[in-house]
Amino acid sequence: MGALGWAGRNYVAGPVLSLLDGRLSVAPPAGARVEARQQSLMGVATSDRAETRMVYDLDGERLVLLATELFRTVPGDLAAAVGAVAATWPLPAGQQLTGIPLPGDVVAYGYRPLDTTRRAVPVADAFVRTGDTSVVRVQLFASPNAVDDPDGLAALAARVLATVTPGGRGCGAAAGTRTLTGLDGMPVLALDTPAGWVAYQEPGMSFVVLRLYRMTPLGGPSVSASVYRGSAPSLAHTAFPADTVTRTGGRLVGLPTDWVHVFPKDAGAPPRHLREALVEADHGQFVHAIADTEDPAYEREIDALLASIRRC
Repeated sequence: MGALGWAGRNYVAGPVLSLLDGRLSVAPPAGARVEARQQSLMGVATSDRAETRMVYDLDGERLVLLATELFRTVPGDLAAAVGAVAATWPLPAGQQLTGIPLPGDVVAYGYRPLDTTRRAVPVADAFVRTGDTSVVRVQLFASPNAVDDPDGLAALAARVLATVTPGGRGCGAAAGTRTLTGLDGMPVLALDTPAGWVAYQEPGMSFVVLRLYRMTPLGGPSVSASVYRGSAPSLAHTAFPADTVTRTGGRLVGLPTDWVHVFPKDAGAPPRHLREALVEADHGQFVHAIADTEDPAYEREIDALLASIRRC
């Protein structure tokens, strides 16, 4: 019996921890801690409103819980919606999903047999619906040295997931003005979002990014945008073939620029429209706006959102 397997069979809940800045809470065994993934030098620190990583170490074995904001909603049958998504997962040969019965508005699966070829072995996967019909994903992974006791790991996963409950914070998709603040904490840019958009900020070493996501049905299209302010922007359209790229004149934060549009031509892929623009706003600081959608129905919302970007 491994250490994590023992903890599963003899489960004792420890202090309650917050996930996703109050979207959910969980009561893992004592000693578990929230520990964000390491930030790369040129990357951004992932917002705790988008991802929470919890780590539980016991006698050299490790359990990792990863809570992720999906920016998806399920107003109807949760089991049917999650089942349709899970049916598309590429599982290893012979592996199956097994239902985990849990209290509350949750659909969860365990993986059997465990995929021992992975550095982080998937143990369980859960989709938790909150009061605003939005859905958060909670995944559990184990270190490879713990997989010799799959029943114990399954028990531990089920006991941890049984303590997951919705918190007091909603997804934050009300219409309103969103503000991007500089590294000094002072507002630098603002924009207006209609209802259904969620926004949060991520800092880099020398830049800031405002992420924006449209809440859409689980299994539905992805709709997102971001606004960057810093000295070293990276343009996305340069990674695409020239015949997929077009330009139209326009403005960004009141300054003239080209809006670059990308319509990839991947065979069998859903239609996609990526657009971006770049201006030097002041003193070597650039503003880079980019948006991406798979569904033309959201084009007008995206156009209005990007047109509203302004200096504070």
